[in-house]
Amino acid sequence: MTGRTMELSKILDTLPVGGVTIRVTLLCSLIMVADSYDVAALSFAVPDLIRQWHVDKIATGTVFSASLFGLLVGSMLFGLIGDRWGRKTAIITGSLVFGALTLATGMTTSLNEMLAIRFLACIGLGGAVPNAVALTNEYSPKHARVTTIAVIFAGYALGGTLGGLISAQLVPLYGWPVIFYLGGGVSLALAAVLLVMLPESIGYLALRPDGAARAVRLAARVRPDLDLIGVSRLSVRPESDRSQFVLMRLFSGQRSIMTPLLWIVYVANSVTLFGLVSWLPVLVESAGMTRGVAAIALSLFFLGGAIGGLAVGRLIDRSGMLALVIAASVACPIVASLGMMGASVPLLLATATAAGFFTIGVQNSLHGIAGKIYPTEVRSNGMGWALGIGKIGSIAGPFIGGVLLALALPVQQLFWAAAVPLAVVTGAAFLLMRFYDSSIHAEATDAEPTVGQTGKVSA
Repeated sequence: MTGRTMELSKILDTLPVGGVTIRVTLLCSLIMVADSYDVAALSFAVPDLIRQWHVDKIATGTVFSASLFGLLVGSMLFGLIGDRWGRKTAIITGSLVFGALTLATGMTTSLNEMLAIRFLACIGLGGAVPNAVALTNEYSPKHARVTTIAVIFAGYALGGTLGGLISAQLVPLYGWPVIFYLGGGVSLALAAVLLVMLPESIGYLALRPDGAARAVRLAARVRPDLDLIGVSRLSVRPESDRSQFVLMRLFSGQRSIMTPLLWIVYVANSVTLFGLVSWLPVLVESAGMTRGVAAIALSLFFLGGAIGGLAVGRLIDRSGMLALVIAASVACPIVASLGMMGASVPLLLATATAAGFFTIGVQNSLHGIAGKIYPTEVRSNGMGWALGIGKIGSIAGPFIGGVLLALALPVQQLFWAAAVPLAVVTGAAFLLMRFYDSSIHAEATDAEPTVGQTGKVSA
């Protein structure tokens, strides 16, 4: 006798913030720590590489761009892998690739070697991130998804903060390779932890012919408060036409407008964000300040971003996208003012913290917004394309920064140039808000549970 079918959205959209949400969120936060630690580590290694290998700033900028191009390839490739072979499989595979090749980065002896290895390492890292975002979205209640994504990307900011503190302490003693040895070792250990503790996507299992029973069992552990006795199958977005080419489904309905606007915001904000992450230590040292001040400035930039992502993300979940539009509009003059701090270290550090609060706050909140825009069956692919397209800005930002630095422009003008893309972010985000608030945010608000419960899941 065939059992009954239940829609997965009825189980997950009203999932209480409890054990499984907390577990997945914390584990995926660790993935983000590894991501930003790596980006920040390269930023702090650059001054030593320039001196030891006698390379110019434009050539060094190609290593940043190669790393970010690897993230682009990885986010698109592993987004498809996550939708085809499972989120957990994609995350662990990406972590293993990244960890092993990050260790190898510390053994490089030339810029070309580093460029090639960094590109390959970041394919793995780029693959882990969109699947971690998709999995966190799935195991979070619909009304709190932007907040939980902001939490995992607070891990991104934490990793950058740790990168600055660790490099300031260890690089003078052991040299720049120690940063990569530490990051690679931690990433490999993390992959082992994820293998044991991270649950697979219920939506992915429900869509597989041989995964129906496992999906129901996992759903029963996640929602012990629901009566799933007799349920033999979970349906996932039955209204979706799965015969349609997957990329085209990112542009169906209102997503035909929301997806391009989302990509524009990603690209423009990434130009500024990754330009600052890559070159802020060099700019601070060029302004006559010490390496220690440069390290602290970038660490505070990331720390401000951790707080900003949580604050902006929570406001978006509660009230819609206006918070993101305001954050982007405030970020523009703050970034422009970074070059006007003169020799005042306290003022520079305070402004760097504020710049991180708003620029990283916008970026981290975008990930949650993207996760809510796309349905379960194409969420990894949607996230992969959004993050991948955003890498165009991530690649362009460091390269443009290297070119402008090579022109020996005044520091003030460099920060003015960094602020320009934020004006584009503000305009595109305002247009996206008109569609997001009237559909996605309204539906999420309607799905908010009225009673508190707890969910649990076993590894």
